[in-house]
Amino acid sequence: MKTLLIVALLGTSVLSAQASALVLSDVSHVGKIEEKKSEAEELKQKVEVQLYNLNMLNKQFKMAQEAIKNSKGSHKDIDKDFEYFHSLLLEDSKTQDNAKEIDESVQRLKKEYARKHKNRAAYELKEQKSLATSMQKELNSHIRECKSLKAKYKKYLNGNVSPELRDLETKLEETEKILKESTESNIQNATYYDRKLEDIKKV
Repeated sequence: MKTLLIVALLGTSVLSAQASALVLSDVSHVGKIEEKKSEAEELKQKVEVQLYNLNMLNKQFKMAQEAIKNSKGSHKDIDKDFEYFHSLLLEDSKTQDNAKEIDESVQRLKKEYARKHKNRAAYELKEQKSLATSMQKELNSHIRECKSLKAKYKKYLNGNVSPELRDLETKLEETEKILKESTESNIQNATYYDRKLEDIKKV
């Protein structure tokens, strides 16, 4: 009888221990799931902040570019001045019999304003390069932050890239491309006005 009682007690103890182990296992499993959810939400929020800041940086960059192009003495201003003085010379040609002198004056005017365009393009190129340098520094900071996030959440990511991080990486690549194309465009613009002046000098 005592033996049966001991066996029964032992059986109960074993079942109780197994039940406790199962409960602890379930709690641990739930804890890991909650931890992953927490990490996923935290990563998502941090990436959203980075994307917002990057979008703002792009907007500010474009605004600064336009501010340089449209500042006093812009190519539009130079063209407007040229058209004004050119129209005066054309009016003179209608009332005076000095076509040769008028033609020479027009050529001098074209050379003068081609030189102004060249100088303006050189100024804009210098300013745009300075702006691009500042932009690149900011962009590098965002790239480092993206790498830092990938390193920090390496365990959670488990070799994968979350959709949010992929969006951030794509945006960073797009911004780098825009910056590169912008710099190339500014150089081409300056080269165009250099050549234009040289062509007018040949006339």
